[in-house]
Amino acid sequence: MLEQETRREKDAPLRYDIRTLGDALGQAIKRYGGYTVFDTVERLRISCKRLRECADLLAHASDTEAQRLHAEIHELNQEITHIVATCDLGTAVDVIRAFTVYFHLVNTAEQYHRIRRRQVYEETPDHTPQRGSLAALIAFFKEQQLSQETLQQLLDSLAIELVFTAHPTEATRRSLITKTSRIAGLLEDRDHGKIKTPRQQKSWQHNLEGTIDLLWRTDAVRRVRPQPIDEIKMGIYYLDEVLYQALPDLYAEFEDLLHEVYPQAQVPPFLRLGSWIGGDQDGNPFVGPETMHTALRLQREHIINHYRDTIELLAQEYSQSLSHTRITPELQEAIERDELLLPQYDQELGPQTALEPYRRKLSFIWKRLGATITPPSSTEPYTQTFAPQSRQKARPSIAFSSAEELLTELRLIQDSLLADGETELARGYLAHLIRQVELFGFYFVALDVRQHSARHANAVAELLQLTGLCQEDYHTLDEPARLRILEKLLQDPRVLTRPGLKLSDDTWHIIHTFQAIRQARDEYGKRAVSCYIISMSNSLSDLLEVQFFCKEFGLDDLPIVPLFETIEDLHNCTDILDQAFTHPVYSVYLANCQRQQQVMLGYSDSSKDGGILTSSWELYEAQLRLAALGRKHSIGITMFHGRGGAIGRGGGPIYEAVLGQPPGTINGHIRITEQGEMLSFKYGLYEIAIRNMELVAAGVARASIPDERIIEKYVHPHAPEEWRDVMRELSSKAHARYRDLIYNDPAFITFFEQATPVSELGWLNIGSRPARRAKNRAIEELRAIPWVFSWMQSRYVLPSWYGVGGALEEYIADHPERLELLRHMYRHWPFLGAFLDNLQMTLSKADMHIAQRYTSLVEDPVLRQRISQQIQEEYERTRKLVISIVGGENLLDTSRVLQESIKRRNPYVDPLSYFQVELIQRLRALGGPLMLRKDEEETATEQDLERARLTSAVLLTINGIAAGLRNTG
Repeated sequence: MLEQETRREKDAPLRYDIRTLGDALGQAIKRYGGYTVFDTVERLRISCKRLRECADLLAHASDTEAQRLHAEIHELNQEITHIVATCDLGTAVDVIRAFTVYFHLVNTAEQYHRIRRRQVYEETPDHTPQRGSLAALIAFFKEQQLSQETLQQLLDSLAIELVFTAHPTEATRRSLITKTSRIAGLLEDRDHGKIKTPRQQKSWQHNLEGTIDLLWRTDAVRRVRPQPIDEIKMGIYYLDEVLYQALPDLYAEFEDLLHEVYPQAQVPPFLRLGSWIGGDQDGNPFVGPETMHTALRLQREHIINHYRDTIELLAQEYSQSLSHTRITPELQEAIERDELLLPQYDQELGPQTALEPYRRKLSFIWKRLGATITPPSSTEPYTQTFAPQSRQKARPSIAFSSAEELLTELRLIQDSLLADGETELARGYLAHLIRQVELFGFYFVALDVRQHSARHANAVAELLQLTGLCQEDYHTLDEPARLRILEKLLQDPRVLTRPGLKLSDDTWHIIHTFQAIRQARDEYGKRAVSCYIISMSNSLSDLLEVQFFCKEFGLDDLPIVPLFETIEDLHNCTDILDQAFTHPVYSVYLANCQRQQQVMLGYSDSSKDGGILTSSWELYEAQLRLAALGRKHSIGITMFHGRGGAIGRGGGPIYEAVLGQPPGTINGHIRITEQGEMLSFKYGLYEIAIRNMELVAAGVARASIPDERIIEKYVHPHAPEEWRDVMRELSSKAHARYRDLIYNDPAFITFFEQATPVSELGWLNIGSRPARRAKNRAIEELRAIPWVFSWMQSRYVLPSWYGVGGALEEYIADHPERLELLRHMYRHWPFLGAFLDNLQMTLSKADMHIAQRYTSLVEDPVLRQRISQQIQEEYERTRKLVISIVGGENLLDTSRVLQESIKRRNPYVDPLSYFQVELIQRLRALGGPLMLRKDEEETATEQDLERARLTSAVLLTINGIAAGLRNTG
């Protein structure tokens, strides 16, 4: 009881914020939607809330009370169904919009409350540092008496990269993101006592209501599908608005905290950002070499303009005169070089700056950066007439040749300030700028390029046929024969990809991509394009094909990253890499890459392929084998985790996920994807971005301490072989159950297509990439994002739990004592603890009562009954067994904050689900989704107009449910 009271007290500001925002929204609905809409919203809200209360009471009711509650539940269901069914479409759309905007406001309030709680931790005297914080990490170092030498060894070993993806971009539009950010700022102003006078309070209220009014009148759904350029600009938005300041600020905070305990510690740039936005070509026909260059060009413009703005401010600030200050000879020489390099600009600066050396030097840097913004390469499109090496034009002589040259100049200023005793100036904004240049270079964020393995094989086959180097069809050759041919190609000094070849567009696309990578690395620096990822890697020839194209364009040190995505590929990945590491040609490549190998692990596709339990376990075992393989060959292996978003795609709390990785598999090096649909949630606000990045940094640092004693005791306790045997058995059983339903039941695809909005989802403009790899109906060809998204919408959330309950039940059935073993494993094994806690969360978001409404969309009643019953029974098994292992009476009793958040949201998500089922039923009866352009509406039939209106309404419900459940794909 005391714990509940303390929690309610902590959450009181959050509840107050939600009421304030909800009241303002209610006024906006009355003003613009009318009282009919407002009344409908209230009736649905009250009825759905009471329906939830009755369902909760039912679990502990007596027989008599249960009978009464069943009757009330039936009556409430009928009432809600009647309200939804009798709503005219215009009112329905506004009601859906009302609940959707409400969720955007609640999400904002909850995000800001996270910021508030973090500040409370920091402000409380003698506080216990927040879990996963940098302060907690350093307290742990101190508690373990980590020496200065060991600490520095750890810092120098760290290499962490968070990589933004673009699929999907955002279910939430940027217009909504900027407005909700403004609301978070208003809540912060009130919290920090900036609203003191009645006039200020009145102005604050007007600003809040005005912003919510704008939210109400803004389209929640994009009318057109975003193009890659839109996705690129969206990524730059987060870099510009948040991360340009947040990432270096995180370093500054870390340095300040460290120096309290380790005054000599040096913090290298160990945490960086990467991106797939503009470089991910896999399955996206709209992304190509031009897209990559567009992304890098725009990023370059933005980052250099940021530097120029900061340098302009520093130049205004650094007004020291030679009459009162001394500069180093090195800085004086640099200024004299600039005078010779920029004689005309030197005259423009005037005689006064001759007496102000720091201002003068910064002005020269500012001018040179202006000439550096535009790269010197040709802007002509890629054609078949190209040189194997990148085309170069002479760069303007005043431009910086690299970010390293800029860093040298800035450090000359810093060294001079330090030599003259200006310590505070040297460590203030100037040090901040130096850190930004270290982190962002001239490219802002490094790009990865990704392509499907089959595309490389097709290109090689066509080249071999056209040049006559292979008399057989490359596609028909077995793996040994392919390897023999590739080995010859890689040792042949000749360039095959010469101009004038009559190749298909697909093959030219591959060739031009490698040409563009070479050009980009020449222009922006080698780190600008950080690696080349091969999706669906399943053989050594997949790697050597890419190595061949790298050879053709002088990219001998471009990291080649195989992506292993299916269960079978995870099984085979170490065999493939063992073969690669001993291959004479690939070994040369590894030497060029300092014997470092990245390996990407696919969470989404492996989960879709084998189920969540099998995927999680196979990923765990694959990492252990890969780490052992790296040690065997003395090769540093960096795991690249393709995770994030929903639990079915490897999402979940990142700190626990990092600590749950197998021992010996991180060693300071890790790359992790940040999925596009989570960017606004994790990086939309400055303080939230800081928190997310520190969770990763703290987790990786804690898991990488170079002291086996500490790791074994506090981070990765040894998992006995018995525990691993348990997981192997559970994985096998769960895999069989999952495959039986999803892939071995021929009728399942029909159930899936009819009982979820997967067909309608394809019309939601949340990303530029098509939903399927191919045009057939097979589940294998459906991408993991719409697969997970569709089940989330229908509230089954099936990919995140199916098969687990049956496996647990079968494992325990004849051996009840095994339940206690599982409880012990949950408490003492971070891997299983994180897995079952994520399972609790996803089971809580699932709702079989709502899911049952979606089964009414299945046309065949026998199919509907058979599969829905099978799913419901498995859900109930999983729910009961997870609770019995983790403890408590209900799901998430071990995580009350999350439990309350889900309970708070469910009554407001439910009306959207009722509307979605009703509207999909109407839409499919008319022939399915249809979107009309403005010019098409005038000549469209009444039925087509109705289809288009219904399509828009369904898409609104999809957007609203995604906002309510805070997960999309």
